[in-house]
Formats: sequence, structure tokens, C-alpha cells
Amino acid sequence: MRILLTGATGYIGSAVLPALLLDGHQVTAIARSEDAVATVTATGATALPGDVTDTALLRQAASEADAVIHLVTPGGQITDAVDNAVVNGVLAGIEGSGKPYIHSAGIWTHGEGVIDEQSPFDPPELTAWRPGVARRILSATGIRNILISPAVVYGHGSGLVRMILDGPQVTDPEPTLLFPGSGDQHWTSIHIDDVATLYAAALVRAAPGSYYIAASGQNPTMREIATAASRTLGLGGRIAPEPPEATRRRLGPLESAFRMDQQASGEKARRDLGWEPIGPSLLDEIETGSYARRI
Repeated sequence: MRILLTGATGYIGSAVLPALLLDGHQVTAIARSEDAVATVTATGATALPGDVTDTALLRQAASEADAVIHLVTPGGQITDAVDNAVVNGVLAGIEGSGKPYIHSAGIWTHGEGVIDEQSPFDPPELTAWRPGVARRILSATGIRNILISPAVVYGHGSGLVRMILDGPQVTDPEPTLLFPGSGDQHWTSIHIDDVATLYAAALVRAAPGSYYIAASGQNPTMREIATAASRTLGLGGRIAPEPPEATRRRLGPLESAFRMDQQASGEKARRDLGWEPIGPSLLDEIETGSYARRI
């Protein structure tokens, strides 16, 4: 299958692109810089120089592809505009074709609680724009429209977990790692390689109008995550909550997401797609996996 991919050089894209190539697909990835072109080309994929906000470019490239996967998740105030620009270009290029289009959302879109694909959208301010785009994708007709919301993605020594490991410490009375929130909040979690296999499975098996939460079913608390990080950092598991005002100054809009209490199972993707997450748990990855090796 000829696939048009956005976000190929990003965190999730760096795992999804090789998974697609391994499955025998031909991938054309939009690359906005010379470095991105070189990175994409080195994988064996084809680089298409340009920007995802170029709707004319997207429309043409999408019309020539057999499927489109959108992974770009830029932050800041332009996110809403970028995502809608992508949707405008892709839908214009594949409308009425029946081609697969996988669009990425995010777990925070659902807000707090034990959630699944039927849970209402209740995002923090950081992702308040996402529900409108998600509904737009799920209501699209004439294509095989698929929406995926990855949980907190970890692995390869990067991602949001890095911000816990690199977080503030205090030295009195002993070196101690500080964490955001009360510590009781749960984080949904998914290894980056398992995210990649879910996208690959959804591409060939998901029905039109499908929505999947990409989650491992493991939902450690922030206290558990921070304790594992503290041990990896050589702090003996010593942790303490960071003062809320300090967290807000340090993380900005991310603060509300970091203290969000969420749990999800990912059961629907297992049942519908035959997908099974096999990556190490988040806590194991921190203590003995890629994060430990990067300290």
C-alpha cells in the first residue's frame, strides 16, 4: 500500500514509519527541513519536501496515495490551525475514494476518570481544540475514517516521561525527586513500539468510523512513576510532591495534564484488531530499560 505519512520524524513517527516499511508498505513522508528529508530517506521511505499546513500539497499527495496517516501533534497556539489544515487537505484529496485515513488525537481529550472509546470528551485547556477535530474525522463519509488516541507514550528514552526524570530535585535533608500533582493520579501508558503496531493493524483492519484508544492497560500512579525515576537517578526512591505553584510556573499549560487522573485498558483495539501490546511496562522501562540506559 502507498501511504502518505505526516510526522514521520517525530517521536511517534520514528516508530510508526519503520513498522509500516516492515509490513511492506511504500511510504511517502512530508518533511519540512533538509534534516527531515535526510532522516526519512535514510529509512528507505520517500521524502516529500513541504509543510503540513500546505493544503494544496496535501490534497495532491493524498489523492496519489492509497492511505493517509496523520501523526503530527504540534503544540502551542497553532495546533488547532495546523490540525484543521491537515484535515482540509487530506479530505479534499481522498473524498469519496474509500481510502483509509488515520488521524491522531490524544488521551487527554477525554479528561479524568476510567475511560474508553465511549467516554465523553472533556479536555483540559491544553487540548481544548481536539474534540472538534475528532468529531470531524469520525463524521467524515466516503473514506475509511479512523481515529486513534495514544495514551502517554513512553520508550526509546524519550517522551513525557523524560520530564519526570529531568524534573526538579531538592537536597535537604537528602537528595529527593519532586513530582507534579498529589502522586495519586494515574497515567495511562503505552510503549512506543506498541503504538506503532496498532497504527499498522488499524491501517489494514479497522472499519470506517473506528475509534481506538492506544493503551496497554497498565495505569501506574505518579507516585509509582516518580519512585521508579528516583531509583534510576540514584536517589534511593526518595520523592516528594512539588509545590503546585512551582509546577504551574515550570510546566505552564502542561501542568493540568500532568496531574490528570486517567485509566484506560485498550481492550477495544485488542478485540477488534487482534492487536496485543508486548512492550515492557512503563515502570520497568524507567528502571531497567531505555531511560535507565540514558542516565
